[in-house]
Amino acid sequence: MDVMNVFLLFLLVPLRVRLVSANAKAAATPKLPVYGYDMVDVTLTANPGDLKGVKRVLVDGLATQGECDMMLDLAQVGAKPDIEGSHWYSEYEIFEGLEVLQAAQLAQQGAVPIDSAEKLLTLSDKARRFVLGYFGLPELFLTYTHLVCRTADANSTDDRTDLSHPVHADNCQLDLSDFSCPQVHPLYTPRHYSAVLFLNDGFKGGEFFFAHNKNFSAQSRVKPKCGRLVGFSSGEENLHGVQAVLSGRRCVIAMWYTMDRRYREESRQEARKLLQSLQKPLETKSEL
Repeated sequence: MDVMNVFLLFLLVPLRVRLVSANAKAAATPKLPVYGYDMVDVTLTANPGDLKGVKRVLVDGLATQGECDMMLDLAQVGAKPDIEGSHWYSEYEIFEGLEVLQAAQLAQQGAVPIDSAEKLLTLSDKARRFVLGYFGLPELFLTYTHLVCRTADANSTDDRTDLSHPVHADNCQLDLSDFSCPQVHPLYTPRHYSAVLFLNDGFKGGEFFFAHNKNFSAQSRVKPKCGRLVGFSSGEENLHGVQAVLSGRRCVIAMWYTMDRRYREESRQEARKLLQSLQKPLETKSEL
């Protein structure tokens, strides 16, 4: 072997070592799910073990303060009492909500900014993508989206013992006589996962909690704050409720998901089309 070949061998051996090392490092790096859940500024706050259950997660940073403020303003204008009445869950609280298509229709009327109605769609879809990725699901669709506020009325006192939302599961009807939870058509069975995106704090009470089976006492609690998201599977393994809102106003985006595309939220597609039609005239005007 001449001097030139020895010199070339000396150069190539370190290069091969570096390539092998890089390939080994890449192979050792865990791959995220196809849809991922490593969202910028979204941090894991509590895993299932921390929340003392299964298929539960708590993260912060899913929405910014500005986005939360947009949703609070939207709720202030558009959230209305349910057909069951304003005191649906508690005689001490006013329950109001707004659906995605209703928000788009308000934008069409000029009652709310188009961007606000659009933000309700994008934030709820961001939450869907996180739940999809974190739990490693093959696919996931929103089946219902609800911007909800609970406001303590003048009769609310600090010694209340009722709940803002009774303990329940999202895909079965809890029977208090024997603690069974049968799946009842058509409302419950399409729901496979659920999530709540909190929009504010500054009120008293109103903590979300996971409940023990049988006695329904709090197993773990979640204190609301802007951008905090709790996600969980919708079955009886994740019974949950809301503590009484003693004073102030508590707002969230509540979301239910299905893995069966037949139960997709059709009004969501209508809202998207309506908002796109409203944005086109604005784009045309800006080009003039």
